[in-house]
Amino acid sequence: MRSKVKTIATEFFHHLPYSAVGVGAALGLLLTWEKIGWLAFPGTGFHWFHPLHLFLSALVTTAMFWKYEHRWKKAVVIGILGTIPLCTASDILFPYVGATWLKMPVQFHFCVVEEPYFVFPATALGILFGLWLPRFVESLTEWTHLLHVLISSLASLLYLVAFGFSLWSSSIFAVFLITIVSVWIPCCLSDIAFPLICSDGELPKCHHHHA
Repeated sequence: MRSKVKTIATEFFHHLPYSAVGVGAALGLLLTWEKIGWLAFPGTGFHWFHPLHLFLSALVTTAMFWKYEHRWKKAVVIGILGTIPLCTASDILFPYVGATWLKMPVQFHFCVVEEPYFVFPATALGILFGLWLPRFVESLTEWTHLLHVLISSLASLLYLVAFGFSLWSSSIFAVFLITIVSVWIPCCLSDIAFPLICSDGELPKCHHHHA
């Protein structure tokens, strides 16, 4: 267990730059979309990117667990528990708490209760792909994790914009800080820490080349 904790701590350190790049890219996209008028309905954008985030998170979490332990029933449970709570934290809870702490008015919107028809199908589909795709795609978890960070960044940002923080571009440094915490901690927990802690398989000494 100690070696797993050490591996996971190393993973968190190595993934911080990826998270910073992902958040920076997402902010660039959002600024561009605002300039060309694509941010007229940010709530619609959030309700596209949140399910997409759930799908990717479930895919990566399930595939990461499957790498070390081939028990599909356990993999499904890990996929659900490693996706819905952590995506909710990343896309909703962390941005809401961060905005509230900075005294920015943001409405709390709990998708898993208010729109379960988005949340559960996206998660189920991600789990199915996480079980199926690894046999065909080498380095699946590496590529999907990078995409996961970008989509997670967009979902967190769109939550802030959609639910009250309309002047986000004038407080871009604060928004960057809120988003990087929202993305870095839950995404690493979901994609790496949770499936590795729950698996019985042996881990390589330096896992960040594989995840």
